[in-house]
Amino acid sequence: MKSKATILSILALVVVILMVVGYVVVGADILPSNSMSRHGWIALGLGTGFSVVVGAALAAVLIISRRNGYDEAAHEVYRKFDNRED
Repeated sequence: MKSKATILSILALVVVILMVVGYVVVGADILPSNSMSRHGWIALGLGTGFSVVVGAALAAVLIISRRNGYDEAAHEVYRKFDNRED
């Protein structure tokens, strides 16, 4: 049996997906009157690709630094201050 939180999450997801689909349908009706040049599509593709590559690289750096313990030295300073007795 699924919990109420799971059911509400799935319901919220379905509502959001339906809203996005509705927005795309309405937007697709408006878009034919506006067109983008070939240079615009190239810029959009390059910008999107660059953003995805930068995001993936930052996520990889975050995961690698966490797994190798590079973050522990920064946390040790706070642990010393939190554990000291006044």
